[in-house]
Amino acid sequence: MGFFGTAKRQTREPGPSTRPAPLSVAAETTIVYTGGALCVTLQRAKSRYLVDETPTRVCWVKTQRLGLTFFEMPGGGVAVKDVQAADSDISVGQELIGVDSMPVAGLDLQSVIQLLRAAQSPCMLDFTPPPSPIVVSEVLAPAMQLGVQRGMVLKAANGGSMIGAALSDVGAVIHGASDRSPVQLTFAPYDSVIRHRARRSSSVETSGNSHSSLRNTLCLGAVVAAITL
Repeated sequence: MGFFGTAKRQTREPGPSTRPAPLSVAAETTIVYTGGALCVTLQRAKSRYLVDETPTRVCWVKTQRLGLTFFEMPGGGVAVKDVQAADSDISVGQELIGVDSMPVAGLDLQSVIQLLRAAQSPCMLDFTPPPSPIVVSEVLAPAMQLGVQRGMVLKAANGGSMIGAALSDVGAVIHGASDRSPVQLTFAPYDSVIRHRARRSSSVETSGNSHSSLRNTLCLGAVVAAITL
């Protein structure tokens, strides 16, 4: 599946619509998709670093928003349904398995919400390792001129995180895109996504009980499920 379009109406066939970026060094780039020519193919990454990665730990200062929507899985347990922040360390599909070192895997949603409400601030939230990201497997010249390169990760769509999203989620976001309803797509180098996760994980591990440090390194939001904290 590939897609890219123009942000302005033209008489010729639609094409990419942002200023070309240098191709020598991969850098994060955001383009505007309004329908039209197909220039990128996406697929789920097959990467060992995600298989070997330890659980994701997030420190939640409860006066700040967590920006996550939780749902109860059919077999028990609570997982992330939606992530509001594009730079969040958490991905759609990750299961919440610990609250302040207390195991919560397999618990129902109401029980987890009660634990989150009762937890002290800040509290540590542990999630299962994230699913593999969606990467660019093929890219045509129009998209390459905008800085999109093979192997880059689809990081966000319209400001919402796409790390861990399914290909069907991407299709849902871009469906019906037009000049009146454009979609902003952000691509980032694969290695930068890995380094970002490592830095954020290290920051949480070494922050200790420093309240100000935690507030500076986390931009989180209220838990949203049937109940909002």
